[in-house]
Amino acid sequence: MENQQKNELQKSKVIEFEKNISDSVTNRVNQLSKDGRLNLPANYSVGNAITSAWLILQNTVDKDKRPVLTSCTKESVANALLDMAIMGLNPAKKQGYFIAYGNQLSWFTSYFGKCAALRRVKGFETEPIATLIYEGDSFELGLNELNEEVIINHIKSWDAKVKNNIIGAYATVKYKGITKSVVMTMREIREAWSKSKTNVEHKDFTGEYVKRTVINRLVKMLLQTTNDDDLLAENIIQNEDQHYDFSETEVVEEA
Repeated sequence: MENQQKNELQKSKVIEFEKNISDSVTNRVNQLSKDGRLNLPANYSVGNAITSAWLILQNTVDKDKRPVLTSCTKESVANALLDMAIMGLNPAKKQGYFIAYGNQLSWFTSYFGKCAALRRVKGFETEPIATLIYEGDSFELGLNELNEEVIINHIKSWDAKVKNNIIGAYATVKYKGITKSVVMTMREIREAWSKSKTNVEHKDFTGEYVKRTVINRLVKMLLQTTNDDDLLAENIIQNEDQHYDFSETEVVEEA
């Protein structure tokens, strides 16, 4: 009987915790929208996204296998959900994941989520496209009108794709009427990964992480030149900086 009462009390606390944070995040997003600082996608439901997030969070653990809802601070949980909502993303659509760094929960935007969010940033006329380069592919490098390195010609090989030895990647996007591009080798990509707080090689879903990395290199400078009032661009930059300590030498490893 006593154990049942404890379980019911714990369940009640979890429900209250969920409701308080959900209400807080929803109210904040609504206020930002009302103030004209945030324009969410027409078909985006903050409530549905938060509900999906809670279902996922209940089964999410930190590196010590502890539930993040108990090991992470309430403030960081709320901020992670707010980051997700401001970018108009939903974890149920694989647009991002929740990661714990110590007692701090953070929203990590996936490659698919990053592309979806960037479509809404002022100045971006097309969705960024990233392409993998495999060993055995035939490609030619050149320069565009801004003296930026671009892939002039890329002939893909099916055999190379099957062998799956990625040697680099490139990304392009049309920004304010100009086609911008960046090309990275796998060495450069791994150097970027070494600055990640998790310091992992991304052996799972390597292609997705490679694409995400080369898109980050392409759009970060563009985002930093956007208007200071562009809350979405600001949020994307801050979210990325939470996972990559470019200004620090210490790298925290996650088991």
